[in-house]
Amino acid sequence: MAPIPVALCGKNPNMASRFTDAMNDEFHVTHVFTSIGAVSHELPALLKGQSIKPSSGLGSNCHSEKSQAPRAIIVGAGFSRSELDEMRKFEGCKDIPWLYPDPTKMAGTGFRALFGGDFMTSVVNRAKSTMREHGLEEGKEDQVKPDVWGF
Repeated sequence: MAPIPVALCGKNPNMASRFTDAMNDEFHVTHVFTSIGAVSHELPALLKGQSIKPSSGLGSNCHSEKSQAPRAIIVGAGFSRSELDEMRKFEGCKDIPWLYPDPTKMAGTGFRALFGGDFMTSVVNRAKSTMREHGLEEGKEDQVKPDVWGF
């Protein structure tokens, strides 16, 4: 089973790197965006099938000759809801699912875990669970309804 490519919008490169490392097996991070500017420049090109390297230097597209387009975009809590809405307005960006932190689902993460490995494991597990719940699985990627999913 090939992992499903996803992208990450994360303002903190260290946390983005930790997220990327923790996301394995059924999903993998191909591209990391650390700013709205990077999303506006890079994501529409990726969604059109163009090869473009992540300006962040993070994600498997850094090391590939041909870039992989993501099947979903995971947005970190460093981005506001208004920034998410702005990013979704870029060309082609409403045609793909976006995951955005849902405070009601974040309660299980716990403050103590915020600075340890458990925090990132919890965030990654919530993201994976949300993608599964919405049917994002190998062979069915084109059947997923594009929307904003809370995780």
